[in-house]
Amino acid sequence: MKNVEECIAIYYTKMTKTDKQIFEKILASPQEFSVLPIHEVAHRLQVSSPTVLRAVKKIGYSGYPEFRLSLKEYLFKDKKSDPSRQDNLITSIIGTYERFLNLLKSVDLEKDVLQIVSWMKQAKDVKVLGIGNSALPAQQLVYSLYTQGKFFEAITTETQIYYLKQALDPDTVYFIYSVSGLSEYQELMDAAKEKKVKTVLITMTKDTRISMSAYKTVLLPTAITFMRKDGSLRQVDVRFGLFLFSEIISYYYNFESDKPEKKRTRKMSEYAQK
Repeated sequence: MKNVEECIAIYYTKMTKTDKQIFEKILASPQEFSVLPIHEVAHRLQVSSPTVLRAVKKIGYSGYPEFRLSLKEYLFKDKKSDPSRQDNLITSIIGTYERFLNLLKSVDLEKDVLQIVSWMKQAKDVKVLGIGNSALPAQQLVYSLYTQGKFFEAITTETQIYYLKQALDPDTVYFIYSVSGLSEYQELMDAAKEKKVKTVLITMTKDTRISMSAYKTVLLPTAITFMRKDGSLRQVDVRFGLFLFSEIISYYYNFESDKPEKKRTRKMSEYAQK
């Protein structure tokens, strides 16, 4: 079952003002809206049924029935235990980040990180892709590695990505940052898969076709949205998780470089073969 808050967090930056108003009102009274058919929801929100349907599809649901089931599941959550729902705005913001960090700590990433770093060490080059909201996290990884004397390229425009698929190099590892798994990467990912090029997709949603084309997919939790007393929907920057993952990769890359060569080479080789 999809999590309503997570779906909203992932696609928040793609929402129109109307979309946000729809979800603000629904999440402000989930008990009321979870039992209503779509035409009644539209009537109460003073929009059309197609507008409601487009909004729920925009955040990853197949239709309104699936969204309504997810909304009913949302009602079972204990909001009082959620640190992101405190009265003080500062503690609400910090609590949301704390919740994300706790989720991230519960995910066992080390095996994947070691494997990715081993590929980086053995590759001729590394390129880091990110467009739109994902461009800055991509640049963060490049910057973090700059500080260690490693100079890799960040690719942050659709034009560059379009032409890159014609010049994919099997000796290069390609990082792809995408909060929601943008379809703009699909042709590149398909071409990379066909040529058996190593691609590492860092995303926050598994419900995307491009994850099936990735050589390795790293699925991160989302920074959950929260409600304020005035009923408005707010969200901490979901890119926080991507930034943090960039730092994790950078630290591991540096840590592995500091190990004795023989021991490090043996361990890297083991992960490279997996």
